[in-house]
Amino acid sequence: MKNGIYEATFTTNVGTLGKAAVMLHKNAFAGADGLQFYRGEIDRQGDDVGVIMEVTRHNFVTPSPLGNEPFFTLTWTGKTQGETSFKLSCDPVGSDVRIYVSGRLLQETDA
Repeated sequence: MKNGIYEATFTTNVGTLGKAAVMLHKNAFAGADGLQFYRGEIDRQGDDVGVIMEVTRHNFVTPSPLGNEPFFTLTWTGKTQGETSFKLSCDPVGSDVRIYVSGRLLQETDA
Protein backbone atom coordinates (compact mmCIF):
# COMPACT_ATOMS: atom_id res chain seq x y z
CA MET A 1 0.00 0.00 0.00
CA LYS A 2 1.14 3.52 -0.66
CA ASN A 3 2.21 5.82 2.16
CA GLY A 4 -0.46 8.39 2.86
CA ILE A 5 -3.67 9.42 4.53
CA TYR A 6 -6.54 6.96 4.20
CA GLU A 7 -10.23 7.23 4.95
CA ALA A 8 -11.22 4.15 6.96
CA THR A 9 -14.89 3.13 7.12
CA PHE A 10 -15.79 0.79 9.98
CA THR A 11 -18.86 -1.44 9.70
CA THR A 12 -20.22 -4.50 11.50
CA ASN A 13 -22.54 -7.33 10.67
CA VAL A 14 -25.29 -5.16 12.23
CA GLY A 15 -24.49 -1.72 10.74
CA THR A 16 -22.03 1.12 10.22
CA LEU A 17 -19.81 2.32 13.09
CA GLY A 18 -18.29 5.36 11.43
CA LYS A 19 -15.20 6.74 9.71
CA ALA A 20 -11.65 7.52 10.79
CA ALA A 21 -8.53 9.09 9.34
CA VAL A 22 -5.50 6.78 9.23
CA MET A 23 -1.90 7.61 8.26
CA LEU A 24 0.09 4.74 6.77
CA HIS A 25 3.88 5.02 6.57
CA LYS A 26 5.89 1.97 5.54
CA ASN A 27 4.59 -0.78 7.87
CA ALA A 28 3.23 1.49 10.62
CA PHE A 29 -0.05 3.32 10.99
CA ALA A 30 -1.73 5.80 13.33
CA GLY A 31 -5.24 7.18 13.32
CA ALA A 32 -8.24 8.33 15.31
CA ASP A 33 -11.97 8.67 15.35
CA GLY A 34 -14.46 10.17 17.82
CA LEU A 35 -13.95 7.37 20.36
CA GLN A 36 -10.44 5.94 19.98
CA PHE A 37 -6.84 6.43 18.91
CA TYR A 38 -5.27 3.63 16.81
CA ARG A 39 -1.66 2.65 16.20
CA GLY A 40 0.11 -0.47 15.10
CA GLU A 41 2.07 -2.50 12.59
CA ILE A 42 1.12 -3.92 9.19
CA ASP A 43 2.37 -7.31 8.01
CA ARG A 44 1.91 -7.63 4.25
CA GLN A 45 2.54 -10.78 2.22
CA GLY A 46 1.50 -10.02 -1.35
CA ASP A 47 -2.17 -9.03 -1.24
CA ASP A 48 -2.68 -10.62 2.22
CA VAL A 49 -2.55 -8.20 5.15
CA GLY A 50 -2.39 -8.73 8.91
CA VAL A 51 -2.59 -5.85 11.36
CA ILE A 52 -2.03 -5.72 15.11
CA MET A 53 -3.84 -2.58 16.28
CA GLU A 54 -3.47 -1.08 19.76
CA VAL A 55 -6.55 0.97 20.61
CA THR A 56 -6.77 3.65 23.32
CA ARG A 57 -10.21 4.96 24.10
CA HIS A 58 -10.40 8.74 24.66
CA ASN A 59 -14.19 9.26 24.78
CA PHE A 60 -16.16 7.47 27.51
CA VAL A 61 -19.34 9.54 27.15
CA THR A 62 -20.49 7.81 23.96
CA PRO A 63 -21.09 4.03 24.11
CA SER A 64 -18.74 1.87 22.05
CA PRO A 65 -19.66 -1.49 20.49
CA LEU A 66 -16.21 -2.64 21.64
CA GLY A 67 -16.99 -2.11 25.34
CA ASN A 68 -15.60 0.26 27.96
CA GLU A 69 -11.97 -0.88 28.25
CA PRO A 70 -9.58 2.10 28.04
CA PHE A 71 -6.91 0.10 26.17
CA PHE A 72 -7.18 -3.06 24.05
CA THR A 73 -5.69 -4.83 21.03
CA LEU A 74 -7.43 -5.90 17.81
CA THR A 75 -6.04 -8.37 15.27
CA TRP A 76 -7.18 -7.72 11.70
CA THR A 77 -6.78 -9.87 8.57
CA GLY A 78 -7.71 -9.17 4.98
CA LYS A 79 -6.46 -8.08 1.59
CA THR A 80 -5.16 -5.05 -0.20
CA GLN A 81 -6.90 -4.02 -3.37
CA GLY A 82 -4.12 -2.58 -5.45
CA GLU A 83 -1.87 0.02 -3.83
CA THR A 84 -4.61 2.44 -2.74
CA SER A 85 -7.26 0.46 -0.84
CA PHE A 86 -7.78 -2.41 1.59
CA LYS A 87 -10.50 -4.52 3.25
CA LEU A 88 -9.93 -6.14 6.66
CA SER A 89 -11.99 -7.81 9.38
CA CYS A 90 -11.60 -8.80 13.03
CA ASP A 91 -13.47 -10.57 15.83
CA PRO A 92 -12.87 -8.57 19.03
CA VAL A 93 -12.39 -10.64 22.19
CA GLY A 94 -15.49 -10.50 24.39
CA SER A 95 -17.74 -9.12 21.64
CA ASP A 96 -20.28 -10.89 19.46
CA VAL A 97 -19.83 -8.28 16.72
CA ARG A 98 -17.54 -8.88 13.73
CA ILE A 99 -15.94 -5.63 12.55
CA TYR A 100 -14.92 -4.74 9.01
CA VAL A 101 -12.81 -1.83 7.83
CA SER A 102 -12.34 -0.65 4.28
CA GLY A 103 -9.80 2.02 3.46
CA ARG A 104 -9.10 4.21 0.49
CA LEU A 105 -6.17 6.51 -0.14
CA LEU A 106 -7.06 10.19 0.10
CA GLN A 107 -3.61 11.75 -0.15
CA GLU A 108 -0.29 10.10 -0.93
CA THR A 109 2.67 11.26 1.14
CA ASP A 110 6.42 11.08 0.55
CA ALA A 111 8.12 7.77 1.34
